[in-house]
Amino acid sequence: MLGKNPEKKPELFRPMLVDFINHEHELVLLSEKIDWNYFEKEFSPLYSKVGNPSHPIRFMVGCLLLKHLYNLGDETLEKAWIMNPYMQHFCGRVFFEHEFPCDPSNFVHFRKRIGEKGIEKIFAYSVRMHDAKTNTSNFVLSDTTVQENNTSFPTDAKLCKKVIDYCNKIAGNEGIKQRQRYTKVSKQMVRNTYNGKHPKRAKAARKSQRQLKTIAMRLIRELQRNFNAEQQEFYKDLMTLYTKVVTQKRNDADKIYSIHKPFTRCIAKGKAHSQYEFGNKVGLITTANKGKKIILGIKAFLQTPYDGHTIEPLLEQMETGGQKLPKELLYDRGGRGKSEIKGVKISIPSTPRKKDTAYQKQTKRKKFRTRAAIEPIIGHLKTDFRLAKNYFMGETGPQINALLAATAWNLKKMMELLKQKIIFLSYKIQIMLFSNPVFKNKLNSGFC
Repeated sequence: MLGKNPEKKPELFRPMLVDFINHEHELVLLSEKIDWNYFEKEFSPLYSKVGNPSHPIRFMVGCLLLKHLYNLGDETLEKAWIMNPYMQHFCGRVFFEHEFPCDPSNFVHFRKRIGEKGIEKIFAYSVRMHDAKTNTSNFVLSDTTVQENNTSFPTDAKLCKKVIDYCNKIAGNEGIKQRQRYTKVSKQMVRNTYNGKHPKRAKAARKSQRQLKTIAMRLIRELQRNFNAEQQEFYKDLMTLYTKVVTQKRNDADKIYSIHKPFTRCIAKGKAHSQYEFGNKVGLITTANKGKKIILGIKAFLQTPYDGHTIEPLLEQMETGGQKLPKELLYDRGGRGKSEIKGVKISIPSTPRKKDTAYQKQTKRKKFRTRAAIEPIIGHLKTDFRLAKNYFMGETGPQINALLAATAWNLKKMMELLKQKIIFLSYKIQIMLFSNPVFKNKLNSGFC
């Protein structure tokens, strides 16, 4: 059942938050700018009409936004929220609270409840808040990056050891008696593979790696023999996954790099400090006008598509969000291919044509220099808004994390704009007062 927001009624011995917070704080300004009723209307049909009341939608959505605005996790948000009255006011609380209203695991349930489509609605709303800004430029910028998954560096030995442990766990849960568990033996074999390129350890490392694969396949076959028909059907996908992990070779396509996140891909970026990144590709589109740039579309891809093939899904996302498509999209040389998609001209850097005038050459040069402005946006998304690593489980995790990071970026830009407006208004009022001769005379006479 849907919970209600706290009533804004004063109490005798409890001061209300609005009585002692600064009303010019960026979070207060943002909370007044957001139409919370929109989220209430969109997400209230997802709740049952019976049962215990849930936490209010404003509180849950507000916490999701605060998490990415201030680079906090589900657990670390709890500590920050208790200490910060502005966070509590942003989430719709009336009085200062000394305890967090819910368990951090409730955020997991809420994300599952609204799903990827619900997160997309939150992102689309953050774009609509900047309507006047998004309609001013005729061209937009686009690029891709890699969002890493929360996995350890993959090696064949570690993956085989995990398969062995999972097989033992399944056998224990199903009451299957095993011939041997290989618990201590497999641990020592993994240790033997450490520093396996050293001349004195190479032979033992290769031998241990072969033995781990043999043991893992032996346990998989033993489980499959002892499963009944119902268990065979239930564990069919898992057994296929474990078999692929153990039998995969170096040059195989679509290798498994993580058992709990099998959609993880190894993407070569050509960087000196990290040649490979283990995660998923993310494409994004931003505005190109001067000043604060807004993210108009962002999408995570479970496969590793060519950069040019990420443009069309991003434009489709803009259309479904009710945005007007731009006339031109600027991309780097990785976007070679189609010159036009959905009526949008795709421009990439190239040598100038002979018939181009000096003015045309200068205009093109300026445009492609502007395209480089998307690079620091990607950097800030990773360092400040949790795009660097995806901690969410499931195949929808990369997309949800990317959408929330982009939403936080758009809201941060809105907070800065609102703060600038307040500063400008206060400065204007001061000028008006000091230009008033009556006020000047009182000030000179010492009355004020």
